[in-house]
Amino acid sequence: MSTVHNHRSAAGGAAGPGRAAAQADVAHGVRAQGATARGTYWLIHLALAALVGLLFLGAHADGSYWWSDAPRHALNGVFVKDLVAAAPWSDPSRYAYDYYAQYPALTILFYPPLFYAISAPFYALFGVSEGTALLVVALHYVAFAWGAWALFRCWLPAWPAAAAAAMLALLPEIAFWGRQVMLELPSLAFFIWSAALFTRYRHTGYQRPLLLYGAAALLLLAMYTKLTAGFLALAFAGTLLYERRAEALKDRHVWLAALVACIGLIPLLVLTVKFGQANIQSASGINDSLVSRRSLAGWLWYLRQFPGQLGWAMLAAGAAGLLAAAVPALRRRSPDGMAAPNQGDSVFWLLWLVAGYLFFSAIDLKEARHSVFILPPVVLAAALLLMRLPQPRWRGAALAALTAAVALQTVLMRPVAYVGGYAEAARLVAEKAPKDSSVLFSGYRDGSFVFNMRTHEERRDLTVVRADKMLLNVAVRRELGVKEHDLSEADILSQINALNVSYLVVQPGFWNDLAVMQRFERVLAAGQFEVVARIPTPNNVRAYEKELVIYRNKAPSGRRAGPRQLDLPIINRSINAGN
Repeated sequence: MSTVHNHRSAAGGAAGPGRAAAQADVAHGVRAQGATARGTYWLIHLALAALVGLLFLGAHADGSYWWSDAPRHALNGVFVKDLVAAAPWSDPSRYAYDYYAQYPALTILFYPPLFYAISAPFYALFGVSEGTALLVVALHYVAFAWGAWALFRCWLPAWPAAAAAAMLALLPEIAFWGRQVMLELPSLAFFIWSAALFTRYRHTGYQRPLLLYGAAALLLLAMYTKLTAGFLALAFAGTLLYERRAEALKDRHVWLAALVACIGLIPLLVLTVKFGQANIQSASGINDSLVSRRSLAGWLWYLRQFPGQLGWAMLAAGAAGLLAAAVPALRRRSPDGMAAPNQGDSVFWLLWLVAGYLFFSAIDLKEARHSVFILPPVVLAAALLLMRLPQPRWRGAALAALTAAVALQTVLMRPVAYVGGYAEAARLVAEKAPKDSSVLFSGYRDGSFVFNMRTHEERRDLTVVRADKMLLNVAVRRELGVKEHDLSEADILSQINALNVSYLVVQPGFWNDLAVMQRFERVLAAGQFEVVARIPTPNNVRAYEKELVIYRNKAPSGRRAGPRQLDLPIINRSINAGN
């Protein structure tokens, strides 16, 4: 035995330099592979960022807002920037009321505030413009694409995961709303990373609770951007209970993460109850809902939106992939480099999709953009299905073809909508209006005009007055109710003079089925006002307006408008505002 031992020792001693060299070669190979992987990851991140950059070449950064909420989201961030600069900490609510009186498109606190807080420093650095607001959205869009890759990488090799992330970023519904100043993509950026961290927490055997805390924190941030993102918590809870049963209920980290998230939600819930009654009404019941949630059509409505949101090719592949995920034999068959989804993964995707679908269907206000949060599982299912093709070259070709089909439908069928003319109208008024005067706006896209007026830093002395606020009381939007103020033509003219209105920007025929709006039009036709410009409103959608008419008041009062009462039905209150 001793002889054998001595022989091995001698042999080992003789082979020592060779073994060391071999170990060095292995270590070098591992480092080389790691460097190659890091290089691949950097390339993928750059490619996804470049893809988002190409998408934004189709956006409109010239103040030609189409959707009424978009300029309001943009203005809310400007307000935060202005608030911090003014520092009116002794009475911030008074500052907010006066700000609204000057720029009556402010909806701060009606929506969750995170996007506006993030936007504020960008406005401070790059100036107030739609381009700056879109830059903030674009950065969230890039983070969303990277988060999708991180999530899909849990099951797919690097480049197929990148293809799936690209397909998700290119989806018609996501690309349409993601290139406007809207909250869907900013919220999705936090949302998708929350799902990625939660999946990694599960895949590490629940041994890294920091991932769970991170997932909860990111979901909270998603909700502070758009409240409806919170449904994903149901998928988290259901998956943990399915995989861990009673053990999940005994895990202090699960309870602590839930407790911290609930505490973090309290300010948001208070803001929603206090200022977001219109949002609560939209969920609980509205008069102008497209379909009633009490009907079968209401519960099938979002299902009917899938072809437009995903494209038929993606819808077919995703549906087939979801069916395949339900078959255990197909789940176990995975190519090299691809992690086989387990039963818990399938439960997570299913809960994500079903819980989200039921949640959005239960909300009375139906809009296709609301349900973009449930599209990632469909894209992942499609990618997993294509990766099960028997030949590697077929898989790559199929992924490329599906990506091209999605991109083609987005580019051809869902260009970003725009309605122009409002920036030009604001520029003309900013050039000509007397100091400390008011500009009256009458038209559908008041938010677009108000934001474009705020971009003129040199004219912070001007105040925008909305004709609908002066002549009507509108409950958020006309479809929910409108009340006409009992004003004669003399009363209307008196109010215009009292507000020191020097210029008027008018959409011809705006709501002129209402008697008070007809009287307003007759006042404009009187001799005190003259037309100085007609500005066309070019667009690529069915718009309400063809042009904006600019009037000059030939006899403004010359006295700055004093305090006045403003009705704010969106938060169920009236305020006294103005200087």
